[in-house]
Amino acid sequence: MDEITLRIIVNCGPSEDYVDRCLDSVRSQSFVNWQAYVTVDPCGDRTLQEALRSRKGDHRIHIHQNSKRQYSMLNLVQAVGRSSAQREDVFVVLDGDDWFATPDALRIIHDTYKQFNCWMTYGSWVSDQPNMQGMWPAYPEGTIHFRRCEWLGTAVRTWKRWLWDLIDDRDFRDAKGKYFRVTEDQAAMLPMLEMSGTGKARHIPETLMVYNRSSPHACCYTCRDEMLANAEYLRALPPYSRLVEKPNFGIATGSLRLQRG
Repeated sequence: MDEITLRIIVNCGPSEDYVDRCLDSVRSQSFVNWQAYVTVDPCGDRTLQEALRSRKGDHRIHIHQNSKRQYSMLNLVQAVGRSSAQREDVFVVLDGDDWFATPDALRIIHDTYKQFNCWMTYGSWVSDQPNMQGMWPAYPEGTIHFRRCEWLGTAVRTWKRWLWDLIDDRDFRDAKGKYFRVTEDQAAMLPMLEMSGTGKARHIPETLMVYNRSSPHACCYTCRDEMLANAEYLRALPPYSRLVEKPNFGIATGSLRLQRG
């Protein structure tokens, strides 16, 4: 059985106290066919130095520092571009202040794609704070209107490269045309959920990740109003059309873009 290459996207804000644990959890994975693309936003701390030290010479970990802070959405877009991922490669998103909960996290993700022939996956995480919610359920089978539903497309978030490439870049931006600073998870996942439906978007119930709620820099504390405003804006956008099957990539790339609504 041919293995799928996993491309791990690690975006770092101020993460100097956590990035070592994050990258150690990546290097410790039992599944080894992966490449990690770490982006460090300059925040006046030692995240870059800690990331370089934590790499420990592993050539699969690629570290890039921005000249200025770009925030999560643009960092995600650019990291996907730097990865040179092939169409069937799978992206896995892990923030620099979170970490995999098990050394088998990537193996579970890989095997889910092989077993179910899915196009994307989501779930499951636990919080480092015992009084905070985790282990969210799957979307009900047959869900169509994902923008009207409670948001469940949560970490660990993964998808095939070809599916990502069908998202219009305008949907990664706000009404002024600027890339979202936060709520990039919904900006990316909602179009892919709509294109995939519950038949091709697979929920993973096993615990894969520890969501670090202890960090004072977490956007749920520092940018809550912006997160809520972005989520409201995204939910008001027209939905993407459901894909009946994977597109024929022999046709021109430009014609692969879906018309929303």
